[in-house]
Amino acid sequence: MAASSMYTRYHRSTMSRKGRRKLGMMLEMRNKNNLLLMIFPVLLVAKIIVAKVLPDKYFFDNNRILAMALGTAGDRAWGGTYDTAANLFRTINVMHLETMLQWSICLGVLFTFLISVMIAHADAPDLLQTLFILATVGLLNIYIFTIGKDIIQFVFFFAVYLVLISPIRRSWVKLLLCAAILYYESKMFREYYALIAALVLAVYVVMTFFRRKKRINGIDVAAIVVVLFAIVYAAMVAASIIMPGEYKTILDLRAGYDKSFSDNGITATLILNRIPGDGLPIFMLNYVINVFRMMIPIELALRGAYYLPFFAFQCMVTAYVVNLIRQINRIDDPMLYIALYVYIGYALASVLFEPDFGSWTRHEAATFPVLMLLVLNRYQRVPITEEERMLFARPTL
Repeated sequence: MAASSMYTRYHRSTMSRKGRRKLGMMLEMRNKNNLLLMIFPVLLVAKIIVAKVLPDKYFFDNNRILAMALGTAGDRAWGGTYDTAANLFRTINVMHLETMLQWSICLGVLFTFLISVMIAHADAPDLLQTLFILATVGLLNIYIFTIGKDIIQFVFFFAVYLVLISPIRRSWVKLLLCAAILYYESKMFREYYALIAALVLAVYVVMTFFRRKKRINGIDVAAIVVVLFAIVYAAMVAASIIMPGEYKTILDLRAGYDKSFSDNGITATLILNRIPGDGLPIFMLNYVINVFRMMIPIELALRGAYYLPFFAFQCMVTAYVVNLIRQINRIDDPMLYIALYVYIGYALASVLFEPDFGSWTRHEAATFPVLMLLVLNRYQRVPITEEERMLFARPTL
């Protein structure tokens, strides 16, 4: 260990800046190639899990939409977004797919290839980023890349991704286009995406103020969080005046989840309010508590080893997001900071509507096109290996 440390210090001090840059580029290329090579084996393992390991209860909605698309649902047919999804998959089913596994394999191969193209055009990963991306690809191929509603959400976030990586120079134009895509999704698919679009714009205003600061410390990060909570509170007050019916629905949402999930025997990962009571102040107190419960789901980890991967995934997402927030004044790339605003707006709205930890994790994974931008960038590098510490740390004089 001592010899290795001396070797590292020696090379760090003797290697020229040009040599370090060349070696760094070689390491980055190797890391990216390794990630691309491992993506499709992860796809294969994920599809084996879908076919052989997980029971049908984990794909309840998927099988319902499949039956509706095939016209065999009968009494199981639902309206709303289920009907929209079923009609869409019925229209695009040119290969006459008849089972969920067939859809899972076809969509998995297609969208995993799309992900590999996205990664090829992104910054090279370090070891920790590689592990996160591979875990997310596995999650996507188990729960998202199949017949269902979540893959439609993925497509909308891919459209947001295309706007973010576009050569449009004016940040406000990118912002408005991203908000417009999310608003369009609310009209076509999930109504609460209109709230996400509005929150993205509000987050932009808040963060613009903090981006002007020379230094951002822990107090500033806490202030950002408090202001964001205040925005949600203001939105609820406005809704109580402008849309009292929708306002009442949101206030009673968690109680409704409790009844409907209990009736179906599905309560293992249900997110119930901790503080009983009615009214907006109690609602906001529960909202703040639920934000921290969902961003750091300790109670999920305590439910058993099965949930530990989901716990680790969510903790890594939270760490990456917080790390960007505390560096927001140093980030000058509109692609990156607007991607951060989109994710924050999405998360703030999702806490209102997600019924359980499983839905929250699945839907969050479906934001992968934006999430990838937040993770694969130079601000998120955590040098773990000896090589990474040697190349990414400041040279010793």
